[in-house]
Amino acid sequence: MRLRIDPERPAPRKLAPAIEALRRDQVILYPTDTGYAFGCALSSRKGIGSIRALKGFDERSRKPLSMLVNALSDFGHYSIMGTSVFRTVRRILPGAYTIILEASSDVPRDMRNRHGEIGLRMPDVPLCRMLVERLGEPVVTGSLTAGEDEAALEDPEELERLFRGRVGVVVDGGPMWPEPSTILQATDNELEVSRVGKGPVPDT
Repeated sequence: MRLRIDPERPAPRKLAPAIEALRRDQVILYPTDTGYAFGCALSSRKGIGSIRALKGFDERSRKPLSMLVNALSDFGHYSIMGTSVFRTVRRILPGAYTIILEASSDVPRDMRNRHGEIGLRMPDVPLCRMLVERLGEPVVTGSLTAGEDEAALEDPEELERLFRGRVGVVVDGGPMWPEPSTILQATDNELEVSRVGKGPVPDT
């Protein structure tokens, strides 16, 4: 199923099938501030396993999975960080950043990398905020990356064809070429830039 939705002015009624798919442990494809991404409910072990498979991450991967949240208080709930890191996070979010932090005990083990870390995102996109709000929990997220069919990465119709049978719903926000987020890694109560992407590099 493909839903045509304006990411900046999403209608809750139109987004309802995507929310229902998330509640049924399915994976969806949806637009973010950095391109199209896979998504599932944080509480869905089946969904998390599916995203890991789609991303090619095994349990020994150094790359953690990430989740979308709507509030800075969620950073304190799902991660462990020092005061200096929180000050920077508070200053730059919402925005096109992925913050890599030590996971708290409230994060499923399947989310973490081999170092016990997760990624947290809070993009400034109404559709992303509505997904989290309507679902009532964070959305596990994994960006699409270039593979055999790079042209499909920006075309929702091609994405529907490419991932038919592996995702429940494609949320069509129009053509969108991926622009990776800036990745900031928490180390010794400081944030270090791991990847320069769409988000401006902050003074940390």
